[in-house]
Amino acid sequence: MSSKILKKIYICGFAIMLLLPLIFINRDENAISEQENRTLSGFPKLRKDGGFNKELPTDIENYLNDRLGFRDQIISLNALMQYHVFGRMENGKRYRLGPDGEFNIIENDMVETYQHFNLFSDEELDRIAWDFQTVSDYLKDRDCEFYYMQCWDKQTIYPEYFPTSVNQYGDYSRTDQFLETLKTRTDVPVISLKEDFIANKGNYEVYSKYGDPVHWTQRGAFIGYTKVMEKLNENRTDKFSILTEPDFDITMTDQGMSFYGGVRRENISEDFKRKATHAVMDEDYDEEHEEFEGLKTYHFVNDNAGNDCKVMIVGNSFIVNFLKEDFAESFGETLVVWNDLGKKFDSWVECYDPDIVIFEMVERYAAYDKVHKAAKKISKKSF
Repeated sequence: MSSKILKKIYICGFAIMLLLPLIFINRDENAISEQENRTLSGFPKLRKDGGFNKELPTDIENYLNDRLGFRDQIISLNALMQYHVFGRMENGKRYRLGPDGEFNIIENDMVETYQHFNLFSDEELDRIAWDFQTVSDYLKDRDCEFYYMQCWDKQTIYPEYFPTSVNQYGDYSRTDQFLETLKTRTDVPVISLKEDFIANKGNYEVYSKYGDPVHWTQRGAFIGYTKVMEKLNENRTDKFSILTEPDFDITMTDQGMSFYGGVRRENISEDFKRKATHAVMDEDYDEEHEEFEGLKTYHFVNDNAGNDCKVMIVGNSFIVNFLKEDFAESFGETLVVWNDLGKKFDSWVECYDPDIVIFEMVERYAAYDKVHKAAKKISKKSF
């Protein structure tokens, strides 16, 4: 075969490669990218807002970038190559990989906390002690018990999953400081969970390796629930009922996480499904009580709980996504507020009038400043 024919074949092949993406361009007006979970750019318009579209070149560029044929396949190929060949996530700002490709999330001051670079000053610890004791005294005056529940970031329980490029200095974190302050300088009962997770991680997966990089597993949540309930029952004559493993169907399922670009690893973990549910959720609670308007609240009534105890749990997705229904099985009435314990806390308490308040925080969202606002407001009301 002559060199001229080879050149023509090469040119034709190259032309086909350039033309194919245009031939298979996505012309669906309402097209959505499943990879990015967003609507793709619309067809560029020559006129906009009654005049010439000055952004026409940019609109054309965005349209072609979004709509060229095989775009999703190229995105997936790039993401998979980045993960499996170069050992990194395409979105390296929020997600980082561990030494064996484990999924980790990086946000807020998680790196500084992990490295122990952001320890509290003595003045900050003084304020924390005053804040929590003020809240505790306020609730005690209302014959209400107060408990603090500490959830942990994944890297605290599984430092071996965290990127080896991030070095840790010492073994004492700001969360350790905070808990020690509560234990030694306030009367707030602390439910730490860290020791329980570390003790159990040899037998169970309490945070996922290749699953949810943000939360605990369902086994981790069950351990957390059990420790909270045991703490509540510690000095109580009439014990609350506690869900145990026989109350669930526990199966092993693949809970591997899928990320932008199609990166996914298998992660076989325990799936907990309650066999029976007695608590009934009131869908309209926040609409019927103006103190909670605009908040995410979950209100349950359980006539089969065997008690008329009213519990308020203020926390985040560790409770809402995993445990709100489980806790509701143990109490006559349960209100879960997806929020921080901030300056509106006293109005929530006065509206709901709980017998027990449980405040839960996770390391990366530790809202100490908001607790200070609640304590200041409570302190002013007492004079």
